[in-house]
Amino acid sequence: MKEVEVAIVDYLRARNKLLSIAARHPDLLAGNDNIIGRIGEYLAVTHLKQRGRQAKKVRSKSQQGHDLLDGSIRISVKIITNENSAGRTMRLTEPWDELLVIDLDTISLAYRIGHLLKPQFEMACRQNPGWSRHPIVKRTMLGPGGLIGKYGTVASGHSVLGRQFPDPT
Repeated sequence: MKEVEVAIVDYLRARNKLLSIAARHPDLLAGNDNIIGRIGEYLAVTHLKQRGRQAKKVRSKSQQGHDLLDGSIRISVKIITNENSAGRTMRLTEPWDELLVIDLDTISLAYRIGHLLKPQFEMACRQNPGWSRHPIVKRTMLGPGGLIGKYGTVASGHSVLGRQFPDPT
């Protein structure tokens, strides 16, 4: 079907363009073949830099537990898009000191970002002994009763295009 072929070609051209730009900016977009993961790490770096942090991508494409470093602080980044109907991603693994979870709407390009520090996670586990020490990261963690919504912080109203949306809360 012609429409399908055109969509595939458009996607592959856009993907190749992103990979070409990534080669020129490895500090911002280097990584494995997971383009959405690379975008999530870029959004995380941008989010942290807006808060005066100096986070940088780790050198290894397959770093265990974390994706960014801010000095010696190890930051794990997980991104979930609206295309993920299960609303979950990979399991949280060690070593990490901070967790950033990004919930991205690939249509509007709006996203919210949850931030959890390791001490907040430790407190959550003490208060909820049945919770896993290596949970599967889920969109529900960002809700008011979720791990990050209850113990960390959730910021919404961001856009991949750099526009700010009003925070609905």
